[in-house]
Amino acid sequence: MKWAKRSDCVAVSDSSPSYKVAKFMVADQAKYRASVHGHFIGRVCDDAKEAQTICENHLQIMGADMEDAA
Repeated sequence: MKWAKRSDCVAVSDSSPSYKVAKFMVADQAKYRASVHGHFIGRVCDDAKEAQTICENHLQIMGADMEDAA
């Protein structure tokens, strides 16, 4: 899965369906959250790569079902 930065706060995958990793700030710490189809998946992460791994694992598990739902 390859990632493209769409803004300072969002990266989007090249997969189908496309996944997003959003960055948000809590106090002065950056946090990251993975999503697909507008729904959060996994948990809040301290690292963008960790959130991307959640997306990759989700696609491996849900792959065919997610493509059928799109």
